[in-house]
Amino acid sequence: MVDKEILEPFIADMKAVMKQFYPNGAKNTDDFGRIVNGKQWSRLKKMLDDTKGRIVMGGDMDESQRYLEPTVIVVDNPNDPLVAEESFGPLIPILPIEDLDTAIRIASDVHRTPLGLYPFGNKQETERMMTETMSGGVSVNDTLFHGTLPTLPFGGVGDSGHGAYRGRSSFDCFSHRRSVTTTPGWMEGMLDVRYPPYEGKLAKFKKMTELKPNFDRDGKVKFNLLSYVLSLGAGSKSEGLIRYAVVLLTGLGMKQYFNSTAK
Repeated sequence: MVDKEILEPFIADMKAVMKQFYPNGAKNTDDFGRIVNGKQWSRLKKMLDDTKGRIVMGGDMDESQRYLEPTVIVVDNPNDPLVAEESFGPLIPILPIEDLDTAIRIASDVHRTPLGLYPFGNKQETERMMTETMSGGVSVNDTLFHGTLPTLPFGGVGDSGHGAYRGRSSFDCFSHRRSVTTTPGWMEGMLDVRYPPYEGKLAKFKKMTELKPNFDRDGKVKFNLLSYVLSLGAGSKSEGLIRYAVVLLTGLGMKQYFNSTAK
């Protein structure tokens, strides 16, 4: 999708770059490949035949070589075959739009959860596009760049895939984290809330099971300096008491050690 205001300059720039990449034409260079087989070439040709769009660049083809020139087509309907389906070929449909609101709405209507999103614009525009759409990954002001970095997880969301791979992400994707607990006998008294009679045990149960998040609805981590200091950075009263106990025992142990060595 391209803003109508810059459509013509955008097409002119595409033609100039095409000439720069292939001075003698895409057909007469080893730098431009061919369609993998006849079936896929016929599929791409049919998409080009079925479109109601207007070819503004390219369009040359040769079935004997399975050659299809990089072709730019301006379409006026998001239901056009070139927009509704992925071509996986050198066919570049352009859908002129009025504004960013329209672009976000059409993107969600055509495919709500694509594998990749490639927003171009200023920081405010691209951040809004990422906030109001879903996708497996995003390359801002570029295309598929996030998919070329081996350190980044690559994967889809929704009907474009599940999970992610590469590096540690590949291991995590095909691994199951099994949760295991071991209950010592001395904890049985603390767990009596599990057994009847239950009268008067609700408050104790809530204290044992409720865990309040340390962040607000905007995802900002809550921080209280006084609580942090009093709990020795533990974040809760119970964990703070444990840390105080550890510090106290360590202090007593060190005192006894120094007393014994002084003698």
